Amino acid sequence: MKLKLILKTTTKKNKEVYLKFNIAPTKHIGFINFIKLALDQDKPVSISFEKISKKGDKEESKIVGTFKFEGKSDAELKKIEEEVKEQEKKRKKQHQKRVQG
Repeated sequence: MKLKLILKTTTKKNKEVYLKFNIAPTKHIGFINFIKLALDQDKPVSISFEKISKKGDKEESKIVGTFKFEGKSDAELKKIEEEVKEQEKKRKKQHQKRVQG
């Protein structure tokens, strides 16, 4: 299964523009847990950017935003969560076979 974070906006001419980010399989559970937490707590989520130089110096961007998640379907989120957990079990099982075998 693949998960993507999709950011959408519209231009002045009302054209939709998308930006899609893949979410690594190792981050699926954490991402879903974060979304569930934000939904359950009904708290706003802030977004910001961090620039990291080649030397490793970190600088927070001057662009920030705040939004709230809205759940379309609790059942759909639950389904995705179950799929992710099932895949994680399979991945761990395969890894265990490789280590033992």
